[in-house]
Amino acid sequence: MKERLEEIPVILFLIIVAIPLSLLFLPIIFIYLVFDFFQRKRFKKRYSNYLLSIEGKKFFCYTNRKNSHHYIEKNIIPNLSGDVECVFLEGKNLKTEYIQEYISHMVAAISDRKGFPYVIKINNGKAVDKSMNNEFYTFKSQNKSPEDLLILINSSFDNLKSSL
Repeated sequence: MKERLEEIPVILFLIIVAIPLSLLFLPIIFIYLVFDFFQRKRFKKRYSNYLLSIEGKKFFCYTNRKNSHHYIEKNIIPNLSGDVECVFLEGKNLKTEYIQEYISHMVAAISDRKGFPYVIKINNGKAVDKSMNNEFYTFKSQNKSPEDLLILINSSFDNLKSSL
């Protein structure tokens, strides 16, 4: 019985303060959700238009991971074909010449989540991606020629097709 008496102030607080406050903030929350919905919709439209404007671009994305960063910058980046753009992720910071907001969204939306490095190609207004993680570390650990890895990277770009 004493336990029930101790619960009465909590129940009264909820009835008197919490419920009216939640009802007061409900319209604000609703307005925020509507605003957020339209912001996302507008961003998706701008992002789709941006992808159409860079149709056919190829991106090679890699990170500052210690056991791969220097190898990539020494052996891979200088030998990539001229139409491949490099996107370097240093923590959460992107280093790219393209609009970071859209490239960041493209990298965050990668579907083949097996690990960096990634190859991404813009095909039919869509960003199509492939993880090169397994191939990269296999080549690196077996001390295979970086030229063979470059051939594999270039063929991966050629094999990327939109699933339309």
